[in-house]
Amino acid sequence: MVESDWGPVASWLADSDGNARFRAVGPFWERAEGTNGLSLRASPRPLWTRARNPAADRESWDVLWPLAAGSTFGKQKSWRVLISWFLDQDRTDPESQYRFWLLPIWFHGRDEQGASYAALFPLGGEVRNILVQDRIRFFLWPLWAQSRIHDVQTTDVLWPIWSRTTTPDRHLEKFRVFPFYVWAKNVRQYEKHAVLWPLWTHARYTHPKANGTAWVLFPLVGRVNLENQKGWMFLPPFIQQIRSEKMTRTYCPWPFFQRETGFRERLVIWPLYGRRQDGALERRFWLWPLIVNEKNEWGFRKQNRWSLIPFYHNVTQSENPRPAGRRRPPAQESEPATPARVTANRTKLWPLYSRNYDLEKDAYRLRLLDLWPAGHPPPVERSWAPLWTVLDYRVNGADSDLDVLWGLYRDTRRGGARAFSLFPLWGHERTADDGARRWSVLKGLLAYDRTATNRQVRLLWLGRIRLQPAAPAPP
Repeated sequence: MVESDWGPVASWLADSDGNARFRAVGPFWERAEGTNGLSLRASPRPLWTRARNPAADRESWDVLWPLAAGSTFGKQKSWRVLISWFLDQDRTDPESQYRFWLLPIWFHGRDEQGASYAALFPLGGEVRNILVQDRIRFFLWPLWAQSRIHDVQTTDVLWPIWSRTTTPDRHLEKFRVFPFYVWAKNVRQYEKHAVLWPLWTHARYTHPKANGTAWVLFPLVGRVNLENQKGWMFLPPFIQQIRSEKMTRTYCPWPFFQRETGFRERLVIWPLYGRRQDGALERRFWLWPLIVNEKNEWGFRKQNRWSLIPFYHNVTQSENPRPAGRRRPPAQESEPATPARVTANRTKLWPLYSRNYDLEKDAYRLRLLDLWPAGHPPPVERSWAPLWTVLDYRVNGADSDLDVLWGLYRDTRRGGARAFSLFPLWGHERTADDGARRWSVLKGLLAYDRTATNRQVRLLWLGRIRLQPAAPAPP
C-alpha cells in the first residue's frame, strides 16, 4: 500500500496491527482491510458501518446504532430496526426456522418442526419460543392464555386470577384463584398451599433429603421445620434465623443486616458494607451500589475487579509463579512468598480515558475520551467510539501508533523507524538505522530528503534539487 498522510482531511496508512486504513473527514469516513481478511467500512459514521470477519464467517452492520443493526453468522441471519426483529436460522434454506416480531404487537414465524405461527397482541394467536416458553397461545389477553414448556402446560383465564398447570403424568400440578387460593404439587418434592396470599402459606416437603414442613403467617411469623433445615421468621421476611447442615442464615432486619455462615460466608450491613465468599470467589461492596470489588482465582490465575459506578472500572489479571518441576515443600517448611505477575489490566475513568494492556500479547492501548460508560461493545466501537476518541495510542510489540485529533498529530514507530507529523506544518521520517531521513514544511513548501547515497531538497512544492551526486555503484 502506498502511504499518504493529509491529517484529518484524508490518509492512507498501515497501522501497528498490519491493517491498511483509509480515513477522511476526521473520523467520519473509514475503510480498513486486515491481513487476515478482516474489513471495516464507515461511510459516513455513525450513519452506516459494516464489519466482516471471514475467519469466523461473520458480518455485522449498523445504521445509527442502536436505531438499526444486523448480522450474519454462518448460515444464520438477523436484523433489528427499532422494535422490529427478524431471525433466520438458515438463510440458504427457504424452509428453515425463522421469526419476525414487531414487539409487542405482531409475531409470526416458523418453528424448528416447520410449523408456522402468527399472533396479533392482544387480540389472539400463537407465538413459539418466547419468554422461556416453547409455545404461548392467547385470545383477548388477559382473558385467555395457554403456555407450554416441555411437557408442562399452563392455562390462564383473566390472568393472573385463574390458572391451572398440569403434565401428562401429573408429576407437577398447580391451581390458582389469585389471591384467594393457591395449590401446587410436585411428586416426591413438595405440596404447597396459600390462602389469601401472602397472608397464609404452607408447604410440606417430601424430598428424601429435605422432609418436613414450612409455613408463613404474613406479616407476623413463619416457621421452617425440615430434617436438614430449621428456623423461625418474625415479621417475614425482615427477621429470620435459619439453620441447616451446611449453612446458618440470620436477617435482623432484612435487608439492613444479613449474615450467612457455612459453605458460603456472607455479611451485609446494607447499604454501607457487604462481603460474600463462595470458594475462591469473593465479592465486596461499600455504599451499595457505588463501590464494588470482586476477586476470583482459578488454577494459577487471579482476577481482581474494582468499580466506582459509573466513573471508575479496573480489572487486573495476574498469574502466580508455577513450581519449576519439583514437589511442594512440606508444610513445616516455609519459602519466601513470590508476588503474582500481572499479565493484563483494563482501566476506565469515565468519561476521560480508558487504558488496556496485555503482557502476554505485548499489546497496549490508551485513549481519550471514552464516553461509553461500560465496556466496549462492538457496535459502539464501530459506530461511535471513533467520533469522541481525540487521542488514541496503540502499542503492538515493537510497533506503535499515536493519533491525536484524528490525524492532526501522528507519531508512528515500526521497530526503530519513526515518522511523526503535525498537519500541515511539519512532517518527519527516519529509518531504523538512520540511514535515510526526510522532513517537510507545509507538505513540501520546503522539504529535505537524505539517504546513504543521495541528498535532495525541494522548495515551493517544485522539483527536487540534488545536493550531492549519487555515489558510484560498487563493482
